[in-house]
Amino acid sequence: MYTVGSLFAGLGGFSLAFRRQGFQSLWANEKDKHAATTYRHNNPDTKLYDCDAERLLPRELHLPVPDVLTGGFPCQPFSQAGHRLGFEDDRGELYKHIIRFLNDFGHDRPKIVLLENVANLLWHEGGRTYARIEADLKNAGYWVLPQNVQRLNTRVHTEIPQNRERVFVVALSTAYFKGGRFRWPDPVESTLRVRDLLNLSKPADEYYYFDTTNNRFGVMLMREAMKGDRNSVYQLRRSYVREFKNYLPTLMANMGDGGHNVPVVVDEWGLRQLTPDECAAFQGFVGEGAEFPPKVSRVQRYKQIGNSVTVPLVEKLAIGCAELLGDVALRRRAA
Repeated sequence: MYTVGSLFAGLGGFSLAFRRQGFQSLWANEKDKHAATTYRHNNPDTKLYDCDAERLLPRELHLPVPDVLTGGFPCQPFSQAGHRLGFEDDRGELYKHIIRFLNDFGHDRPKIVLLENVANLLWHEGGRTYARIEADLKNAGYWVLPQNVQRLNTRVHTEIPQNRERVFVVALSTAYFKGGRFRWPDPVESTLRVRDLLNLSKPADEYYYFDTTNNRFGVMLMREAMKGDRNSVYQLRRSYVREFKNYLPTLMANMGDGGHNVPVVVDEWGLRQLTPDECAAFQGFVGEGAEFPPKVSRVQRYKQIGNSVTVPLVEKLAIGCAELLGDVALRRRAA
């Protein structure tokens, strides 16, 4: 059985995806106490370190070395939707702890490192930000081949109709691999529609419905919804409303704050935002091992889902990691 460890684990999207593909989750790190609560609820057998990554010292803690180390390090400093401060943002420096981890493990380091971030990471500061990350990985003893860096979109590479593009980097330890091309998932033809993942059989809780008479957000959204397609999804973007006919816009961490960036639909009972459970479905965070404990608030559920990876997409990457590890093992046995 192959093993995985996760830095910046969030609610556990990486761990869930790899576990569903047969990996054993050895340990994880997540400092946000609310996300850590969700992680523990779904991963009772995984050791979780709920502290700042800088306090994690692999040698002192005797952390077992996983075959694969995943790191969805904070994306806000590099996102087009944010201030794009990059390494000037304290969160932009957090990726350095991934590099420190790799150096602390030494020669017996994880065989594969799988990193995830917003697609804009590749172009931030004219490409200098990503070049620095790639150089740090190479200095830590990893191959970072051009063919092992890829932008993937949830609505293109899975059945789920959410427009969510992210960049994934697969780095291979030079102590284990002599090279190797990662097999990225092919695009798929999805038959799912947005409304297939919504609960439209009964009204949602009253909290989720907009006042379309006295609330200016509700008035703006309803006006556009009446002009557009009833089956579309709508989203308030500062001073205008966007219509999405065939897919959901990228789910954001601030959806629970109200106002902007909230996906809105029209059902039989009115105009409402998507519930946290519906948003979770659009991240593939459903089924066994994908539940929110009751004490996690509505706002925190939205935040955790917006910060998560899409589980079915990462499952495909877990398969690719297993194939690479298996190929090398077979060659070594043959030799």
